Amino acid sequence: MKSYYDILEILPTATKDEIKSAFRKKARKYHPDVNHTLEAEIIFKQINLAAKTLLDDNMRFQYDFAYGFNQTKTKQDNKEKSSYKTYQSSSYQSYEKNDFFKNFYKYFNQTKKRPKTPKKIDGQDIITSVTLTLKESLEGTSRKVNILQSEKCPKCFGARFVNGSKCSFCNGSGEKTSYKKINVKIPPNIKDGTKIRVKNEGEEGKFGGKNGDLYLIVRIEKNAAFKCLEGLAYLEVPINPYEAVLGAEIKIPSPDNGIKILKVPPKTRTNTTFKLLESGFLNAQTNKRDPLMVKVIIDISPCMRDKEIEMYRKFSLEFDDVLREDFYGRQNYN
Repeated sequence: MKSYYDILEILPTATKDEIKSAFRKKARKYHPDVNHTLEAEIIFKQINLAAKTLLDDNMRFQYDFAYGFNQTKTKQDNKEKSSYKTYQSSSYQSYEKNDFFKNFYKYFNQTKKRPKTPKKIDGQDIITSVTLTLKESLEGTSRKVNILQSEKCPKCFGARFVNGSKCSFCNGSGEKTSYKKINVKIPPNIKDGTKIRVKNEGEEGKFGGKNGDLYLIVRIEKNAAFKCLEGLAYLEVPINPYEAVLGAEIKIPSPDNGIKILKVPPKTRTNTTFKLLESGFLNAQTNKRDPLMVKVIIDISPCMRDKEIEMYRKFSLEFDDVLREDFYGRQNYN
């Protein structure tokens, strides 16, 4: 390692003006505002410490005494040694072992500006939604979710600049945005509005911060023929009055896109609910189909023909108020 005189390229007998002049010359070449290289930064710190030490009389005296530099040389000696290149000192070959130099080296390290450790920044959560059919909500399913994520630029690693110029890959943003497909498993019997959390699949954390989470909001289609009642598939079916009176076998849709036969017994009243075993949605736990609940509602077709209307008229003349009389009797009305 060089002595302070070697760093400034001056003789040990240099005056303060010569020291200042040498420092200014070096500073113009290695100042961080002019030279942006790492080597220049190190050299500038060395010449700054050298000038600071040699311009202080007390510090220079101790430094020269420690390394054997003789400041009593005459001006004639300076003239004879007009070029610094002809000067070599043999008195500081063992300076690394000298306690005084170690103290200066320690002082130099302590005065260096240390970069501040960036504060950890946690990534933000991502919230999106997914729409399910009633069948999917009861049986369970999975969805591939396409989300937009930001991560550190792979070229500048978040610094935004490469070799002093704006990063061409991220255009100086320091981040790379891309779409990512995530397969999310949706459990059975999930309700509308439920939030599903997928850990660490949100925005990427910075400077060692934690990644955010992905939240999936479940929406269930409202226009489905089937509804959900206490976890079971539920269906309302209209039947004709004569089907209710005489009984019938009617075809109804099933959750597996098939057709089931519902046997309506004679004298069935409106709003009666039937249970069809193993005809509903697949139960993920038992791997069998749950019951299908079917509610029948007696209805009249808006396209009823004249012949049908005439038959009801004849029926009304013979059995006018039998229904209400029976109702009043059951209610103990006199």
